[in-house]
Amino acid sequence: MKNIKVLLWYDVEDFITPEADDALLALLDMMHELGIRSSLKIVGEKIRVLQQRGRSDIITKLADHEIGYHTESHSIHPTQLEYLKDMGFAKGAEEWERNEKKGFESVQSLTGQFPACYGQPGGSWVPQAFPVLKKWGIHTYLDSHDLISIEEKPFWYGSLLNLTHLWSTMRLEFVDGGLEAAQKEFDSFCERAEAFQLVSIYYHPCEFACTEFWDGVNFNKGRNTPRNQWRPAKVRSKEEMKRRVALLVRFLRYTMQKPGVEYITARQVMRYVKADPSPLTRRDILEIAGRVSGGPDYDVAEHRSLCASEILSLFSRFVLGRQLTPECFYGPECESASYYVQPVTLQQLARAVAEQSERVLGYKQLPVLYYVGENRLNPLDVFMALARAISNNKESRELLDLQIGRAKLLPARHVNTDYNWAKGWDIFPDTLEAPEIVRHAVRQTWTLKPVLWI
Repeated sequence: MKNIKVLLWYDVEDFITPEADDALLALLDMMHELGIRSSLKIVGEKIRVLQQRGRSDIITKLADHEIGYHTESHSIHPTQLEYLKDMGFAKGAEEWERNEKKGFESVQSLTGQFPACYGQPGGSWVPQAFPVLKKWGIHTYLDSHDLISIEEKPFWYGSLLNLTHLWSTMRLEFVDGGLEAAQKEFDSFCERAEAFQLVSIYYHPCEFACTEFWDGVNFNKGRNTPRNQWRPAKVRSKEEMKRRVALLVRFLRYTMQKPGVEYITARQVMRYVKADPSPLTRRDILEIAGRVSGGPDYDVAEHRSLCASEILSLFSRFVLGRQLTPECFYGPECESASYYVQPVTLQQLARAVAEQSERVLGYKQLPVLYYVGENRLNPLDVFMALARAISNNKESRELLDLQIGRAKLLPARHVNTDYNWAKGWDIFPDTLEAPEIVRHAVRQTWTLKPVLWI
């Protein structure tokens, strides 16, 4: 029997429209009735507003669910993409932490839970968030963005488990025939499912109470309505809200009756991730080096998935005779061509990788260039030189003649470099462009690799 795990998650964000609070309460009561524990990604301003409005009835019931973080203020300009789009990776991570720490602490203190996951607001995805989330102890990125995807399956990126843009993501739409269509789609997922399969179902509580999104009313196309002029979204009738909740109940009951189906939270997904902590063998490294072609890439074996920076660390350890345990480095700040003037030894290259790195919030980051004698060599060229030398059984002190400038960062193929930010979220101005964010996304594919399941 197939093992189908369903993630039901909500973006809890509308801090302007009071009726959205009532929709959240109705959904919490509904899930209590069904015995479902969901993942609730909450905006910092939202949880503070719930407290200010005296909604202890809601805050108390949040304890039955897993809490996630969904930024400090969601759509207020400048959004995180807007204030980070021209900033470097390391400096941007520091800036993101400064801007988001208040919201994170509000969610943590007012819910009494440590947030288990994070997801960006709308299309406002930024790579600089990843080192901060790692520092805060958040291990799962839960959302639906499509900037990065490995065959629409879960993946590791930025040292986080990414559950985004899954092929098995769905919603019940509240239209005529919507229930039957959703049931049919879920059945299709079950039929196409692998032995272990995640299904992602998501909503916003405000959708049940409102006919329009609160942020579109106040922050559309870059507009920043002053706080004293914020306008609530147009609301549905209470009867319509109840009808929608009741329809969702019918759909969820339908899914729960399917063989092998179980509802889990974002944190619980980690129970099913395969991780082999044992060191690799010399034979493993020789085989990995032999598979390298064209540039650094992730490498997947039966029991182990390695990103490109982990492989680079293993090549270095192999040459230096150290324990073969992988270490993940964040990608470099920028690209630079190598400056190669004299031959180097395999040991020199390995020592450069082991001893030279930058830092992002204390975590290791690949340098733009390694200093090796009079040479200045980028990580791409060093990776390929180590792979070739190891594969060819070169001696550690043997001089190498490097082939410079021929390698490409192959995991970058999984980044949508033509991503249209303005089209992705109507909060953004039509003219918004963020090419440096895309370049950062590409550089950080040094950390990208598929997920393996137990």
